[in-house]
Parts: sequence; structure tokens; C-alpha cells
Amino acid sequence: MTEPAPIETYDQASLESFTSELVAAGFEPDPVTALQSWTGPAHPALAPLTDARQMRLVFRDGWPVVFPYLFAEGLHTNHLTASGYVCLWHEGDGSQEWVTLDGVYSRLAQWCDAAQNGWDPVGLARDAYLNFQPKVRAVAVLDLEELQVGAAGTRGVFHGQLQPPGRVLLQPGSHSAQGDLQGMWYRVGHLEVPPRNLNELRSALPRRHARSLERALASRRNGDCLQPSGSIDLILFSWNLENVSHLLVLALEGTGDETAALALQSGPVDSQSLMLRAGPDSTLLSDKTVTIFGLGALGGHVAVALAQSGVTHLRLFDGDSLLPENVVRHAGGHALVGAPKVEATGVLVNDHAPWTKVSASPSSPLAPNELTQAISGSDLVVDATGVDASTLAICLCAQTQSTALVSGALYRGGSIARVRRQGTPGDTPILDRVETSGYVLIPPGPEDHLVHPTVGCSGPVHNAPPTSVLAAAALIAQAAVDALTGRLLFPDEMIDVYRPLPGEPPFDHVGRLSQMLPT
Repeated sequence: MTEPAPIETYDQASLESFTSELVAAGFEPDPVTALQSWTGPAHPALAPLTDARQMRLVFRDGWPVVFPYLFAEGLHTNHLTASGYVCLWHEGDGSQEWVTLDGVYSRLAQWCDAAQNGWDPVGLARDAYLNFQPKVRAVAVLDLEELQVGAAGTRGVFHGQLQPPGRVLLQPGSHSAQGDLQGMWYRVGHLEVPPRNLNELRSALPRRHARSLERALASRRNGDCLQPSGSIDLILFSWNLENVSHLLVLALEGTGDETAALALQSGPVDSQSLMLRAGPDSTLLSDKTVTIFGLGALGGHVAVALAQSGVTHLRLFDGDSLLPENVVRHAGGHALVGAPKVEATGVLVNDHAPWTKVSASPSSPLAPNELTQAISGSDLVVDATGVDASTLAICLCAQTQSTALVSGALYRGGSIARVRRQGTPGDTPILDRVETSGYVLIPPGPEDHLVHPTVGCSGPVHNAPPTSVLAAAALIAQAAVDALTGRLLFPDEMIDVYRPLPGEPPFDHVGRLSQMLPT
């Protein structure tokens, strides 16, 4: 018989100190697990929730970075699996509250208090998936409104389409193509504790729905997970808690009495769910229109960042097409090579922020009338062309139309980024800025940062590092959001030095230069 491996630890002394506390508290180790599992008296805080007199702590490799598992029987609440695992900490927690027994007891007491008096509703959203056992490594992509999930006490059908990598797209109605997965949705009312396995799901259903589910399970002819069975392959179970709709998406495996359910990670794609991660300014940006000139390395990243932040209308202008060498720094990948840069960027915007409407113009207007028409009605103009003539024309036109503008570019092979703003209170028009008025001049330097172009290109390539591109694009996007929200916390000109230029003060050190420098 193979001996169990000892616990791998980053701090053996700390583990030995903790196990000494366990012994003093009346815990005993299970000798066959190499001191991994310890059973002892249940904490008094558990008494209102279970009649169990014991609880169990299980150590995992990686102590004290990795917290131990705590198990208690007889509990029925949230943040708990059917096996009795009490979810005290989430994976990746860095608090290390568990390095002493008092720390474990303190966290357990907080958990028990929440179980009796109400959980934080924010933490319940993913609770059902986390507590369901077992799981399958796949994401169920869905829009609840499109699926037409009805009121409490109703049920209906949907189908799932397998898409790489590891994604199941849920669609309304019965399956329509070979290879589709057939699904049933069930909607119940208020539910305190979501099901943690298929048996608990059956118990949560109205009797007539439970019977229909049993009949569907009995007709399954294929037991493979995420494969068509000739009957039901997927279950979507939805309920209310804290006046919020919650759901579980399950894939079925096995046949007849051997059928089991595995939880899929839910991936809602409605705008409300997606915009939860758009940042705190999304509501302020939701009715803004931004015109961007230049959708190269800088402009492409800026466009995607502004859309992700909540901007709902983008007008994009660039006359170039995406080439393979552009992909090294551009937001677009090789799959978009050959497309106009504006269209490639539009694809990226739609992929990341489907709430944003994109108007793509594969042109680089310079004539006054063309620029006036392009800018008209915009809340902000972004110049990311990096071309002196274009920047001059865009600045003049934006100033004439009293439209705020943010212009950004890289210099000296990506060693320096400059972002300028005009058109908001207190800004000096960009074309009026000269060194004698306090704005620093970025001097020209040797062209050792230029490299020979690839075949078919007549101009030299500015070999700015992708890291400089990303940093400058982020600064442009930040300045744009700052102007659109009206906070104006940023100065009207910022210069960042990413790589120092020896012997050329003030560019001889890394960091941000002041807005205005003494003459």
C-alpha cells in the first residue's frame, strides 16, 4: 500500500504551530491522510444551523498560501456544497486569516451569522455555480430575455449550439440542426438555497414539472456530456432571491437512473450584465459620441478602450488597411488582415462592447468641409494619426467647431508619449503652444529607431515598442474619459518618458513631466 504524501508547505513551522493548536482544541488527525485531515469539536457558532457535534479541517498543499477546507454535516444554506464544504474563503484570497485557529473560528462565526441573518446579495450571484457538484469546464453563453424564460411556475424549451473553445450558445426554441443540444428551462419563485445536485433540483420543481423532467431523463439514449442524446441534454433552472433572478445551467451525463448533472459557468451577454465591468463612468459615457482619426496602433486600442468604458457611438476614420506587420502592435489580429483598419477596429469593438454603435469610414479626410462634416455632432474628437499635417488640420477644425479634442502621439522611437487636450475651460489651443509659453518642446533626434520597411512599403517603420503603444493608448483613453465626464482632473498636456534620453533634460529620466515647465 502506498503511503500518503506529506503536505507540501511553504512554512513548515507555521503548519506545525497550527496543528499544535488543533491538538489543544481537541482535534485528532486521520492517520491515513498524513495529517491532512483533522476532526474535532464543532464550533459553537454552528449550533443554530446543525446538530452535528464535529467538524473537519482538511489541509491542502501550499500552506499557508492555500487555505484549508472546513466541512460540517447537517447544514442547508448558501455558500455550502452538498458534501458539507463550508465556503469560508475564495481561491486566491491573500488574507491568510487561517494561519491560526482563532482566525478560522472568527471567519466561521461570520459565516454562521450571515447564514442565520442574511447573506450579502452581491456574493450570492455566483454561489449556485460554485456550490454545485460536479462541474464541466464550459461556458453557457445566453441572453435570458432572448431565451424567453417565463414567470415563476413555468417551463419551456431551448437548444444549445456547441462552439469552440469550450462554449455552448443557448438559443430559444427546439433544436434546429444536427448536433444541437436539446434543453429544458424551469422557472420557480423565491428560493433561499439553490440546488447543489440533480436530486435537489428535482425537489425544487413543482410536482408536474418534476414528473416531466423524469420522463425526459428516462428517454436519454446517449450518456456522453455535451453530446446530443435524442432527448434532454441541458437544463436551465432559474429562481428569485433578493429580488434578483439567478440561474444554473446544467449539462446531463449518463442515462436513466445513472443520469447526473454537471454545472456550466453561466455567461450572460445582455448589455446590463456585460457593462458591470465597464467601469464607474459607463453611465456618464452612455450617450457620448466620439470621433477618432487614425486607427493604427494607438487609435485601435483607444477605440476599443473607450467602447469598453461605455461610449455608445464611435465614428472611425482611417484610409489604411490592416497588414500582417501591423498586427504586432495593432489591436486587431491576423484574422482581420486585409480589412480596412476602421472595419477591423469595428469588429473588435463589437466583440468587446456590443452596446457601441460604430460608423467606419475608410478615409483620411483633410479638406475643411470633410473634417467639419466628420466632427459635427461629436462630444469629443481624438487625433491618433501621428501625422503632423493631419493633426494640424484636425486641431484647426475642432477649434473652429468648439469641439473638445484629445491628441496623442509617440516620439523618439516610442521613448516619449505626449497627450494634449484643447477645447475645455482653461485649455490653451494646441497650435498656440510654443516653448516660450511654458510648454516643453520635444526635440528631434537621430533616426536610429527607424527600420527598413517590409516589401511593398516605401516609408521607414517607426520601431516603437508595443509596451509604449499600450501605455500611450491608455493615457489617451484616460484623457478622453476625463474630458467626456467633465471632471478635467488631467492637465491639458501630459508628457511621459518611457525610456530616458541621456543628456537631453528634462527627458533624461523616466516618468511624467509637469504640465508646464519653466522657460
